[in-house]
Amino acid sequence: MDGRIKLICMIAFSIAVSVTDRILNLGIFSLLFLMVLWTAKLPLKKFLSELKYFLVLILLVFLVQSFSIPGSPITRWPLANPTREGVYSGIQFGWHLILLISLSLIVTATTTLTTIKNAVEWFLRPIPFVPDTKVGTMISLTFTLVPLVFDQASEMLDAQKARCIAGRKNPVSRIIFLVFPLLLQTFRRADEMVYAMESRCYSDQRTPMVFKTGPGDWIVLIFAGLVCGMILLQISLGF
Repeated sequence: MDGRIKLICMIAFSIAVSVTDRILNLGIFSLLFLMVLWTAKLPLKKFLSELKYFLVLILLVFLVQSFSIPGSPITRWPLANPTREGVYSGIQFGWHLILLISLSLIVTATTTLTTIKNAVEWFLRPIPFVPDTKVGTMISLTFTLVPLVFDQASEMLDAQKARCIAGRKNPVSRIIFLVFPLLLQTFRRADEMVYAMESRCYSDQRTPMVFKTGPGDWIVLIFAGLVCGMILLQISLGF
């Protein structure tokens, strides 16, 4: 698909998922995303492993809303009782977050970094006083550096375990031994990337990418617009 169409569809579906609260709509979106996941032939095991990093946040918010939102208590505990309304709200929040993360993962897994960068530049080019090429380059470098930072942090944690630093009782010292070397390596890697770009005479004056849009792209775009429009109309009419 055209990278521009992908970004527009992602924004449309994100808006629709964010504003709807009906279980039926969330179920339809879940089936739709599963169909897209199957069509893209993405490995389900790898996809689920990417979601596990957000499970702690989802579980935390679920517990907070279950005990903080007033309503009909489920249990008769003497101190605090989860409510039906709180549990329902927590399930909705987790469902929303999983769908939004899944949508972002599908788009980034099926789109090259260069295509995303060029699509962002294409959208920003008509806007005055906005350096579209610089913004696109910043996004590209962010997607490139963030995984490297996580890999570097993992290597440093393994090195600390080998030197028994992880066994220190003071958590502040453990954080200091991790954060400062990690920041140093991150800034050093960023400087190396800047020097590499300058040595290759990188410039903002670059040949824009030529996008090709086919009939399938327009069908998907119309479908995404209809789904988002129906959800917004449903909410505005109070259905």
